[in-house]
Amino acid sequence: MQQLFVKVGSFYPQRKNFRLTPDVQEKFTERLGENPRDFFGRKVREVVRTDRLKLICQGGSWVCYRLSGTEPVVRVYSEASGAEDLVKLRTAAEQWIFE
Repeated sequence: MQQLFVKVGSFYPQRKNFRLTPDVQEKFTERLGENPRDFFGRKVREVVRTDRLKLICQGGSWVCYRLSGTEPVVRVYSEASGAEDLVKLRTAAEQWIFE
């Protein structure tokens, strides 16, 4: 893996589910319609709506939000180039849900 990371760069993916109360789900569903230009200090390079809401940040890190169709849950997929950066990105992604 290390040889591959040297050749193509490293990446650290993560998926986490967050259970939503009805109030939070309603508020967050509205929020999914936004097109943020900044995501907790990261410049948003691109907003992709193919899979609900994916924010691609400068530097290549990204976060994707998908509401479950069967339960009051939002699935958050994140990817960053380093483990430390992934922790920061995931923390920001969670804050964005519950703000």
